[in-house]
Amino acid sequence: MLQYAVQLAGRDFDPQGVWKTDPTTAVKVLQNSADYDLLVWDPVDDFCEIYPQQTLAALEARLAHTAYSRLLDQMARVAERRQLPVSDQLRSRWYLVGDLAALEHQPLLNVAAALLSLTVQANRLQGYEDDTKLRLRGLADQARCWLMTAGVTPHQLVATSEPLANLLNYLLAQTGQLDTCHAGGASRAWCLANDAAVLSQSEVRVTQLQTRSAWTLIRVAALERANG
Repeated sequence: MLQYAVQLAGRDFDPQGVWKTDPTTAVKVLQNSADYDLLVWDPVDDFCEIYPQQTLAALEARLAHTAYSRLLDQMARVAERRQLPVSDQLRSRWYLVGDLAALEHQPLLNVAAALLSLTVQANRLQGYEDDTKLRLRGLADQARCWLMTAGVTPHQLVATSEPLANLLNYLLAQTGQLDTCHAGGASRAWCLANDAAVLSQSEVRVTQLQTRSAWTLIRVAALERANG
């Protein structure tokens, strides 16, 4: 079973305090202080991992003037034109998707599908319980499949809002019972959406994260949530 601790930022695996199988304490330390990195240890394989926490400044610099940034702008325009309510939580999730995409070097198709699934989910249900997770997976897979079938290119996604607008209208119009239909497995689009949703919660359940980069965004996600 994995065990968790923190260390002072920049150290070479120097755990502070005792190891715990419950990551809650370590996560709270990271959420409340910029002075620590997350440590994860697998005592069975004797495998250790350090997750330095990203900073808002570094992420903003990485994301600025990229295709990811332009895609985020397109998503915001589409939501505004359709007069969809965009809560602070949804906006934070959009930004987290952008951060994850930049860190993971994700194709724009996956990023667009993740943004759309989170937007539709926000207008369907609240929270992030099991049934909502299944919806998010289904919506992400459907969005990705639709974009691929329609032959939408990365250039089209950032040059015009039409593909996002058309697919958003389609997903919002379909019956909620169809939201949960998914291809199975863990698509990269769903991984991005899932991790953004998990990170945006006040109690981050790190064991539900799907990407390595998400473990480095615990502190940033807490700041995004606090700043609204």
